[in-house]
Amino acid sequence: MSTASVIRLLAPSEQMFAFGEVFVGYSVRVSGRLDLNALSTAFDAIVRAHPILSARLEAAETGGHVLVAAAGAAPGISVVDGDPEQLLTGAKFDQSVAVGALCVVRDGDSASVTLVIHHSVADAYHALAILGDLWLFYRAATEGRLPEPEIHPYPEPVEALLAARGIEKFPNPAAAAPAPGLAVTSTPAPDTIDPGYQMSQTTRCRLSKAATAQLVDLGHREQVTVHGLVSAAILLMEAEIRALPLTELMYSYSVDLRTRVSPPIGLTDGTDVLGFTNYVPGADAGATLIGLARGVCDALQAAVDSGFVQQTPLQIPDVAAAGPPRVPGMVMATNWGRVPQLPAQQDLRIDDFRSIFIAKPDRTGRRPAANTRIISTFDDRLSIEIHHPPQTAAQEQRRIELLTTTLHTAAEIRSPQ
Repeated sequence: MSTASVIRLLAPSEQMFAFGEVFVGYSVRVSGRLDLNALSTAFDAIVRAHPILSARLEAAETGGHVLVAAAGAAPGISVVDGDPEQLLTGAKFDQSVAVGALCVVRDGDSASVTLVIHHSVADAYHALAILGDLWLFYRAATEGRLPEPEIHPYPEPVEALLAARGIEKFPNPAAAAPAPGLAVTSTPAPDTIDPGYQMSQTTRCRLSKAATAQLVDLGHREQVTVHGLVSAAILLMEAEIRALPLTELMYSYSVDLRTRVSPPIGLTDGTDVLGFTNYVPGADAGATLIGLARGVCDALQAAVDSGFVQQTPLQIPDVAAAGPPRVPGMVMATNWGRVPQLPAQQDLRIDDFRSIFIAKPDRTGRRPAANTRIISTFDDRLSIEIHHPPQTAAQEQRRIELLTTTLHTAAEIRSPQ
């Protein structure tokens, strides 16, 4: 490796995703005429605009990883004929080659187009901004215009962005919330043959536009967020599935810090600009959806007002050294919020948005084998996806059924006449 090609060493907030080679896919389902030449032009423009996508990761002598500038051709597009529901059919990933890719699976006039980005270099908010640019450039290419992208510098780690804003670590590391997806032992397991990527299965709850609008109205009336309502529904579902009292559950989730610091951070200025917090239901919250939702919202607001959430990324090394949290009722989720409206296209309709995770088993113990819950809203429809091993499909289907019933019941609540 040439030292001139090294951009920088990964920070702890980025490093934890490199050991298991975690890639995240942001996929849209399209119908109509997909112009592959225009898509290739758009992706080339995206890689020029965001050179981080053509970078790669290499193991460092210190035991971590370094971000290395691309030396060869930009990452290409994988195009195969198959079932568009199998989002990554035929695609291959290798963080030592590139941290970004574009995958197309098509069947006649239907296709899935999936932007895949390594989690070490972009969180969902960053990646969704890139996804919006991709489809903006695609429209320009189909109209015969050559995209002229603004070139973005390599994004900074959250640690550097917080330091520039004078945010320091709280003195008591034990108070830090466990970061979703982070549970660490410091001794790596013995080196073995590369096990390859584990392909998860997805079980999903997707509400209609009407039900989503009614849930939003309920939140407005009760002065709680949709995040609070969905989190409460997840807690109620997990209490039933695990046969545990609500007070024995700990709900842990990530928080976008971009608008919670001053000055605010741009969507693509940082890699993983995420804080972490948790909520343990108290006896006073009761077992109602609204009571739990209010508890989630109040706890988050208090954590933000105190500055606790903003400094949690700085606690990652301490939380890592402490080992896996011993909380039997740990519940983890990630809320991507509202997926930005993607540009309308000629001769092509964007029908749906999906997420997908792939990773290798993390032999260092830094990332536990756990199901991933993704909450998002696209085209005014709320979606909760659970990514899980195929062998747990029956249990995850039960989870989704309970969650769907709870949310539909809540959405049907009307204000008094």
